[in-house]
Amino acid sequence: MATKKDLIEAQAFSRNRLLSAFIGGAPGGKELEPAKPLRAVFGGIALTAMVILAGVFIGLLRPGLPGGWENNRLVVARDTGARYVSVEGTLHPVINTVSARVLIPADEFAVVSVNQSSLAGIPIGGTIGILGGPDTLPAAKDLDGRNWLSCGTHENTEVWLGGQNRTAAPAGVGSVVTRDGEMFVIGDGVSYAIPAGQETAVLRAIGLESVTPQPVRGDWLALFETGKELAPLKFAGAGAAVAGQDLPAGSVIRPTGSPEDERYILTAEGALAPLSPLAHRLYLLGSGGDGLGTPAEISPAAIAQLPTVQRAGGEDWPEDTLAPSAATGAPCATLAGPATDQHTTLARESRPVAGVAPVAGGATVHVPENVGALVRGGKTGSLVLIDSTGTAYQLPGGVGVNAKQLGYTAKNVTTVPAGWVRLLPAGPELTPEAAGATPESP
Repeated sequence: MATKKDLIEAQAFSRNRLLSAFIGGAPGGKELEPAKPLRAVFGGIALTAMVILAGVFIGLLRPGLPGGWENNRLVVARDTGARYVSVEGTLHPVINTVSARVLIPADEFAVVSVNQSSLAGIPIGGTIGILGGPDTLPAAKDLDGRNWLSCGTHENTEVWLGGQNRTAAPAGVGSVVTRDGEMFVIGDGVSYAIPAGQETAVLRAIGLESVTPQPVRGDWLALFETGKELAPLKFAGAGAAVAGQDLPAGSVIRPTGSPEDERYILTAEGALAPLSPLAHRLYLLGSGGDGLGTPAEISPAAIAQLPTVQRAGGEDWPEDTLAPSAATGAPCATLAGPATDQHTTLARESRPVAGVAPVAGGATVHVPENVGALVRGGKTGSLVLIDSTGTAYQLPGGVGVNAKQLGYTAKNVTTVPAGWVRLLPAGPELTPEAAGATPESP
C-alpha cells in the first residue's frame, strides 16, 4: 500500500509532465505551426489572376470583333488580306478600300483588324464595290492642282501633274502651231485659227512671220480658249455714203491730237467702231486695202456727236503684235491665275515629248509618287479626283458628300480648264450607289 509520500511524489510527477507537454513542443522534436487563415484567400487571388492572364493571352492570339462592328465598319482580316463592309451584322466582301470609304459616312468610318478565324460564324453577304476604283488615294496635303505642264507634238501629248515649274510666258508672247494642216496662233491663253491661204499675210500682220509652226494634236490645242478667227478684216457696207458725213462708210478716222494708235472705223450707220493696232493691220488686208484703211484726221468736235459702238474685229483679238516665244521645240502649256479660276497659258519652257502615245488617242501622263489632285473641270464642271496613276474619277456628289467621305474639303479643290481633265484616262464614278452594288464584269 502506497504511503502518503508516494502519493505526493506521483502527483508532482503528473503535474510536471502536463506542464512539459504544454511548453515542450510536439513529440519527436517537430513544432506545430499556428494556423494561417488568409492563406486560402491569397491562393484564390493568385488563381484568379492566372485565369485572367491566360484569357488575355488567348485573346491576343485570337482576337474577336469589338463592340459596334455590325454597321459601317471596314473589317480587314490581317492574316488573309480579305476586306469586308459590315451592314446590319453581315459582312460584305468589298473589292477595294475606296469603295468602303465612299459607302460609309465620313463620321462613322472606322477600320477593324482581326484574324480571319475571328469571323467564323458571322454571315457573309454578296461582294460589293466599284469595279476599277482605286485602292489608295492621295492625302489632302499631297494634292496639287496648280503646278501642271503639258507639251505636245503631232504624235503625242504629254502632261505632268504636280511638282512642275509653273512659269508662264510673259504677256504679249505668241506661238504658231498646226493641227491637221490648219494653222493657229496662240497668245495670252487663246488660240486663233488662220484661214487657209491667208497664213503668210496674217502672221506678218501679227508679228510672227519668222516663227516656225510646230505640229500638235487637237487635245493639246484644246487646253486653250478658242478665240475668233484671225483673218483679213472685212467691213459690211464699206464705201457706201453715210448720212451727214463727208467720208464713206469704212473710213478709218483718227481724232486730231490723239495718240497715233487711236483709230476708229466709220460705220454705215454713222457710228464709230474702235480699231486696235492689230485690227487695223488686218483691215488693211481686207476692206481697208483700197484706201479706206488710211487714217483721216478729223477734229474731235466734228465727231463729238457720233456714238461709239463695239470694237471692230474680234473682241478677244490681241491688241497689238505678239513677240515670238523664246522656247524652242515642242510648245508647252501651263496653268496661271488663282486656284479657283485658273486658265491655260503658254509656258516659258519647252520640253522633249515622247515619240508615240501609249494609247491611241490618249496622252502620256506623269504624276509624282503619292501626288494627286481634286479639281473642277471648268467653273461649272464636275468634281474630279485624280490619283497617283493619273486616272480621273468623277465625284458627282461634290465636296459635301463624296469628297468629304474621302477626307477632302472645299479648300482642297482647284479649278482647271476642262481640256486638262480630258487629257487624262477616265475611271468610274465614285458614288455610294456604285460602291454598294455588285460589281459588274468588265
